[in-house]
Amino acid sequence: MFGNMFGKKAEGEAAPAVTRGAGGFRLGGAVAIDALLFKANPEAFAFEPPAGDQPIEALGTIDLGGGTLLHRWYVEDDAWYQVKTTAGQVDEIKLFVFANTINPPTADAFRQWVEPTSDLGKPELTFNGHTYKRVWGDGTASAWAPPVAYDETVTHPPGGTADFTMTHYSMLYQREVEGLPGRFEYLFVTAEDYGPENFDVVYSLGTDVTDADLSLT
Repeated sequence: MFGNMFGKKAEGEAAPAVTRGAGGFRLGGAVAIDALLFKANPEAFAFEPPAGDQPIEALGTIDLGGGTLLHRWYVEDDAWYQVKTTAGQVDEIKLFVFANTINPPTADAFRQWVEPTSDLGKPELTFNGHTYKRVWGDGTASAWAPPVAYDETVTHPPGGTADFTMTHYSMLYQREVEGLPGRFEYLFVTAEDYGPENFDVVYSLGTDVTDADLSLT
């Protein structure tokens, strides 16, 4: 009786429902990945997955048109999960880990990353001893392809870092993982324009995962 008088929940009373986003992720929640694939193949991948429960610190949203969205859930340990949805249904989930960042000092230096002389858009890239083939781009496989340009809106939990929008110029590469036929490792390279004089070029490594690989809270 006294518990009810002072606001304690009655036994059996349901807790408030948690609002979740694409793939079951939520800002302020946490995600852990089953690392069995990586432990069973310790030399196969060029990156390691984030360890343990990782707080979800930000959400990036990209509208590709036609009802297709990319949802990028950024976690504490320099990694992010990309959930692609069409008409609200999950098409795929990828895990990426940040592998390298370059900071162009000027707008002119940044612009060079999106021009035909740049590595960004070449048919193949070698990174950390592995060669990756370009996935995106029209035209001949041997020609340079312009990076894909799009905007990403990044939001944070209330009271946290201020929200912002940035422009990407991106290219996706892949290699088949040795010893794991049909399993690909991705190299995602993106030139990020935060404006007016704030630029990054970011290399991320990743692979496909499923909701069965993830534990979400």
